[in-house]
This record gives sequence, C-alpha cells and structure tokens, in this order.
Amino acid sequence: MSPNLNALEQTYRSRTTRSYKLSETAGKVLPGGVASNGKYLPPYPIYMLGGQGAEMVDIDGNKYIDLLMGAGVHILGHSPEKVLRAVHQQIDIGVHYYLPAEAEVKLAEKVCQVMPSVEMVRFLNSGSESTLMALRAARAYSKRPKIVKFEGNFHGQHDTVLVSTLAVEGEPEAPQPHLDSAGIPRNVRDNMLILPYNDPQTAIEQIKKHAGDLGAVIVEPVSAFGLGVVPADIEFLKALRQVTNETGIPLIFDEVVTNFRIALGGAMEYFGVQPDLVCLGKILGGGFAIGGFGGKREIMDKVVTPKVGLWDLSEQIFQSGCFSGNPVSMVAGLAVLEELEKEKAYPQINALTETLCNGMTALGRRLGVPLMVSRVASIFQFHFSTTTIKNKRDAMKANKQAAYLFHLGLRAHGILASAHPLFISTAHNPGHVEKILQVSETVLKQMLKDKLF
Repeated sequence: MSPNLNALEQTYRSRTTRSYKLSETAGKVLPGGVASNGKYLPPYPIYMLGGQGAEMVDIDGNKYIDLLMGAGVHILGHSPEKVLRAVHQQIDIGVHYYLPAEAEVKLAEKVCQVMPSVEMVRFLNSGSESTLMALRAARAYSKRPKIVKFEGNFHGQHDTVLVSTLAVEGEPEAPQPHLDSAGIPRNVRDNMLILPYNDPQTAIEQIKKHAGDLGAVIVEPVSAFGLGVVPADIEFLKALRQVTNETGIPLIFDEVVTNFRIALGGAMEYFGVQPDLVCLGKILGGGFAIGGFGGKREIMDKVVTPKVGLWDLSEQIFQSGCFSGNPVSMVAGLAVLEELEKEKAYPQINALTETLCNGMTALGRRLGVPLMVSRVASIFQFHFSTTTIKNKRDAMKANKQAAYLFHLGLRAHGILASAHPLFISTAHNPGHVEKILQVSETVLKQMLKDKLF
C-alpha cells in the first residue's frame, strides 16, 4: 500500500480488499464498476452482500451501520418483516402483468388519502421519470413551454432538469442555465429560467416578468442531493404558491426524497403549502423500483386520463411504461404506508436524528472543527463550513475535500455515509447513534492529526 495515502484511505483499503478486486473486474463490464454514478464512492466502490435492519455487510465481511438507507428508501430499515411478507405473497401469484391489478388501485387510494393535495396519481418507475412526467403534464395543461428551476435543486437525470444543479453560471441574483452533463443539447437552456433558491423577492419578480412563457415552477421543498439537505424557507414556498396562483402557472413539489419521510403527508403537510402537482418516489415503493406523480384532479384528468378514440395531441400527454404499477412495488409500498399510518415512526426517527445531529454539532465545537449539520426531520448531512447554507452559492463555499475525507473515514470505520443525504430509520437505535458519534470523533481527530482541513 502506498505510503502517500492518508491514514483514513489506508484503513479503507486494508478492510475492503475483496471489494477492490471486484471493482477491477466490474470495471471491465460496468462503467466505473457500477450501475449508477451514485454507487461509485471513491477510491472504489464497496460491494454489499446483504442488509438487515439498520446494518449492512460487505463482501469482505465488514459490518456497517447504514446511514444511506438505499438513498432514503428504507424508512423502516432493510427488509422489514411486514414488507417482505406482502412481497412474498405477491410473488407467489405473479410478479408482472403489464395489465392493471388491484394492488395498483389500493396504493393509489392510500396516497390520495394521506397526501392533502393529491387527488389522482400515476405510478412510474423512478424519480427521474416522476419529474419528467409531472413537467410534461404541467406544460400540457398550461400550454406554455418554459419552466422555472432553482439553483442546486436536483430533479433527476433527464435533459430538461439536469441544469444548474452541480454548477452555476451568472451572477447570484441573476443565474444563467448551466448544463450539468455532456450530451445535453444546448437548446435545453432556451426553455429554462434559473432562479436562486430561498430568494422569494427575486422569484416573485422574475416569475411575474416571464409568466406568459412559463409552463411550470418546480422546486424541492428540501434540497437534498444538490445542496445537502437545505430546507426551503416557509416564506419562500408561500411566495411561490402566491405568485403561481396569480399567474396561473402549475407549481410542482419534487418530493421524491421527502414524500412520507418528513411527514406522512410529505412536505405539503410539513410546510403547510400545497402544490398543484407532486413528484413521488423512494419510500413509496417499499424498497422496489418506483416513481409517481399526482395532484389536482383538474390537471390529471384533463391531460393524463386516456380519452376514448383518438387522443387530442394538442392537450393529452403520452405516459406509459411496461413496469409502471408493477404489483410487487405496489404491495411493498402499501405495506410501508400502512405501517407509517400508525404514527409511531416519525417521533422515533426524528428524536433519534436530533440526538445524533446535536451530538455531531457539539463534537465539532469541542474539537474546534468547522462542522455544520443540516437537518430536516430524519434527513441530514454534514458540511465543513462556517457559513449558513441557504442556497447553491453558499453550499459551494463549504470545504468539499474535508467532507469527502470525513465520509471516507466513516466508511473505513464501519459507518456507511457519503455526500448524498443521510437518513435514520425505525431500525436505528440509541446504540447506533452512540457508535456513530464515537467513530466520528475518531475520524475527526485523525483528520486533525494529518492536517487534512
């Protein structure tokens, strides 16, 4: 092992030799050795063997406390008994029909019951598909081409929205669209109005100014993957609701991360602001592939519901999918929502998350480390910054290298974490929190010793 490696990476590599060997093999058939960029955690991925509750085991036999929790999917922990029972029962009678099944109807009824602004819903297969179809429906309804997106908000990987999430252009008060990926046509910029997050006055002024062209305003009530768990100010969300009402522009909440996570009714319940359309995913599928969008009946029925005979292509959207409404995902999601309805989960996971985040903040102060913890309910992330983060420009001032090394150190000592948002589940317990704090202290002290800040 190279003597030039810092102690954290040396520990990581010494514990994960089988993962390293598999990554070398995997890289020959999978770009980067993984099926998606989010799974690639430098210096090489850790390959998992299994997961139960709040813990996972990798192919080297290392046990981890999991804070990634399937990118926020597993609010009940890995492989909860009730979900597995429902899935096994469904698998015994069929795994994929293409034609509709009762499970699809039951999950839709449950979503409409618990989410105050959802009167109709369509199920899809991913969060990216959710935002894609919600935006298409909004533009079909409004008959306008452009959309408003906020710097640092992540709405998936399709061309329309992979803009100004990873990087920025222009002045802070007048952002310009920045394409965040090769392969996106430059003319995508033509139908984007990029605005600063958490700036209600600029949002009101610019939306009113461009209202005649705007077909949708899409926002993350909690900017999770792009900003590191930064909530929208309530005044900001209320301003968006007011100005979109006044201008007749559909307001879309991207709740792929926050749906059923920060409250049973999602951000709509948590913040008390209701959108016209909402994007769903993650927890909704109970650990299986899922996406969805829904909202006002007026919009969904007009532009999404199939009409008998020839479709009016000037108004009707096309939305289909071989696996949309897959019965396995449907019964798994229904089992999770029924468990969450018991209202025991939220106080438990929120209190545990608060204890962890308060402990981390105190640890940073005690060690003299510029560690800042952002949190909404049971979602959180660690930043190395002395500046409060309210938007993308603030987030870019944080020490990303320190954050990378800290997360690497956590993984090297048995805590699964990365720059993605982190999550607590009902399977976590106070012992897990104590262990995370102990490991964090070890890692931070090592970083200080090696002068890695």
